[in-house]
Amino acid sequence: MLQKLIRKIAYRRHPWRHMQFDELAEIYTSMSLRSLGFSIVGIFIPIYLYERGVELQSIFWLFSWIFLLRIPVAFVAAYVVGRAGPKHSIALSTLLFILFLVMLLSFTTFNWPLVSLAALFTISNGLFFIAYNTDFSKIKHSKHGGKELGWLYIFERIGGALGPFIGGLLASLARPEVTIVAAIAVLLGSLVPLFLTNEPVRLHQHITFRGFPWRRHVWDAVSLGAFNMDNISSLIWWPLFVAVTVFITGTYAKLGAVVALAMGISIFSAYMFGKFIDGKRGRALLFYGVITNASLHILRPFISTPAGVVAVSTANEPVTLSYRLPLFKAFYDAGDSEEGYRIVYMALTEMIGAFCKAVLCFSLYFAAYWAEAVTVLQWHFVVVGCISLGILLQRFPALKKA
Repeated sequence: MLQKLIRKIAYRRHPWRHMQFDELAEIYTSMSLRSLGFSIVGIFIPIYLYERGVELQSIFWLFSWIFLLRIPVAFVAAYVVGRAGPKHSIALSTLLFILFLVMLLSFTTFNWPLVSLAALFTISNGLFFIAYNTDFSKIKHSKHGGKELGWLYIFERIGGALGPFIGGLLASLARPEVTIVAAIAVLLGSLVPLFLTNEPVRLHQHITFRGFPWRRHVWDAVSLGAFNMDNISSLIWWPLFVAVTVFITGTYAKLGAVVALAMGISIFSAYMFGKFIDGKRGRALLFYGVITNASLHILRPFISTPAGVVAVSTANEPVTLSYRLPLFKAFYDAGDSEEGYRIVYMALTEMIGAFCKAVLCFSLYFAAYWAEAVTVLQWHFVVVGCISLGILLQRFPALKKA
């Protein structure tokens, strides 16, 4: 039913798609549901642990290992995606994330080691992103990928906007554990659309990293590494910082409403940005977006009121899309250009991103020995704002022409 609705909405906006639109509608539907299920609980995971007595420094340690473990996970995931296909790999990753949520739900009862939570979380997400990137890279239209990426983010953001609002409401009116149960139910539903069409890539592929022209993509790695550090700062550490310093009471409902509002605003800019990219204006969009985003990061340590949180959060979403869409359109094009190495390219960039995120989290952990953890969290935004300028070091061929 949902896929039929999405197909009806989006098909008219894809006149160049004479065939295989069902594959695109399928990934739109699946990502919308996964984004809904993940975002119901996703931003609240570190807050949930903090409220269960886990110290901030321990949370830094947990996420350090989550991202460090993703490096070998990405290596193995490349072989899994090559053998089973991206859709089956996405399904497996979703089931693993559901298992992670079950363990999170019973955390206080069984006192699960944080390392076991870290392992499940990182295996699930490492496998998902390689599979998802491979899937979309394969089925996107070569000349209209910007618009299709814009639509993908629209449907993802619809789920992402509803999720925090629903999750915050459930956590406030009932208990935080209810949000986890709701997320599990939605994530199970996201599996259904995946198997309505065939796998988009050849199965049982022979994956090898030998012979990959890595020198050609050094600047891809630098740019995407800076993006990954910027991304986790906004998605993980900003909500946690707000929960600890501003929304101390009614945390889930307030934070959920702010995130939902911010993502809702970004929906209206996604399609327009996608058109800009296909109209060869992606490079300018990337430049101004990165500069504005760095400025927002530098402002974050000085935010101490709910109004300030709302202002920065709502500004951040469309700004993030303004540089993320052209960057990822160029990223997918670069993967397409390496015939026979598409999955390897996705895996290598995932490893590099994971390494950069691990470096950031370990830095937070060790810095917390020298200063209060909240202070470390507060001032790391300035550092990340400077690091995020590294996104501009990209040398993607698609953006050279833009």
